[in-house]
Amino acid sequence: MGHDHLNKFWSNTWFISTKDHTPLSISQREHQGKGTLLEKLSCNTVKSKEGSQVLRKEGNLNDDYNCVKMVNRNKGDEVSPTAIAKYTLVVLGVLITTAILFFIRDALLIAFGGVIFAVIINGFARVIRRFIPISRGWSIAAVGVIILLFIGSFGFFFGSQIVEEVGQLTEKLPQQISQLRETVSDWPLGDQLMENDQEGNGEAAEQDENGDQENGSGNGIPDGAGGMAFQVGITIVDVLATFGLIIFIGIYFVIDPETYRKGIGLLFTKKRADRITEALETCGNALWSWLSGQFIAMAVVGVVVTAGLMIIGVPLALVLGIIAGLSEFIPIIGPWIGAVPGLLLALSVDAKTALYTAILYVVVQQIESNIMTPLIQQHMVHIPPAVVVLSVVAFGLLFGIAGIILATPLAVIAMVLVGMFYVQDVLGKEVKIPGREEKQPDQE
Repeated sequence: MGHDHLNKFWSNTWFISTKDHTPLSISQREHQGKGTLLEKLSCNTVKSKEGSQVLRKEGNLNDDYNCVKMVNRNKGDEVSPTAIAKYTLVVLGVLITTAILFFIRDALLIAFGGVIFAVIINGFARVIRRFIPISRGWSIAAVGVIILLFIGSFGFFFGSQIVEEVGQLTEKLPQQISQLRETVSDWPLGDQLMENDQEGNGEAAEQDENGDQENGSGNGIPDGAGGMAFQVGITIVDVLATFGLIIFIGIYFVIDPETYRKGIGLLFTKKRADRITEALETCGNALWSWLSGQFIAMAVVGVVVTAGLMIIGVPLALVLGIIAGLSEFIPIIGPWIGAVPGLLLALSVDAKTALYTAILYVVVQQIESNIMTPLIQQHMVHIPPAVVVLSVVAFGLLFGIAGIILATPLAVIAMVLVGMFYVQDVLGKEVKIPGREEKQPDQE
């Protein structure tokens, strides 16, 4: 056997050079190191330089053999061109898949909204089955009927008031913004600040006008207040269409979730498909747990803000309370955005009312953040604040405003997937997975 055959020996094989350059292999029995240069102690025993481990050769060697050194050769020392091509194709596949997902990110976000809607319906149906022994299909139908009855009842008792207050809100907010500009212009350096703002708006308007001239202004969109109303109407129609699409997708998901789970499982091996199915169920449980706590927080904030504004004497208190409750769904910045309309309308009354309104919003926000949310998270999903902040930034950059709105539920899904597929499967560590402890026997 010559030196050309040395590469055929895999790991756990050690080589001894003899006088006639004939390699002698011995098995690695006790030595645990790799790539260690070994020296001859005798023809029967070979020891590492560190003197910590001993290897004994298999068979008998004559004293004429000059055992000079032993070298451990690993199987991965040489990489074939086929392996290099395989790894290259894998990297290219990952890059192409990432690019495709980036271009269809809006569709993916709508699909995720449908998943959230399906989780909500399925969660309420599960609650019904805890108290009434009915099938899953009937419980889902019951949830649909309850939602329709709730919307109808709420619209019957508060619909006309909400419509009227929304109309007044759209009229008063622009007036209050103009009044706020005049107030700011009276401050020191306020005139300069307003002039800079007007210059910026003028430049933007000029660019829009130039763009209309280049593209041809015969697009039928009116100018001035009419144009603004038209754009607002287009935006509302777009939002309603997106929301309707999310509802339809969610209904399909909740009616037959097994079909979609099996479809995803077909993309993986049998062993991996079982793990994927487990991860999907855990994600659903974690989402429902977080949504349950979020609904409680939203309801409490909406009721408290509405009652507080009524006591203070701020107009349109019901609509402002609804806005405050809904804005709680948006992490970090949502509560402050929801407070802006209330503060502007409070300024229309007097400065004292505005001050009381600001104190109300601050107190409600502090109670919600420091008392109510920690109590809810003791029984629901706990998300570290730093994770929420990073999620808002990351998903906001990736998906825009919709990414900011859905940042927290996306963070919940990310926590589940990272915990299961990386921490548990790759690192082999035990970690508490959100939603894992909430599995139900009748869970679908």
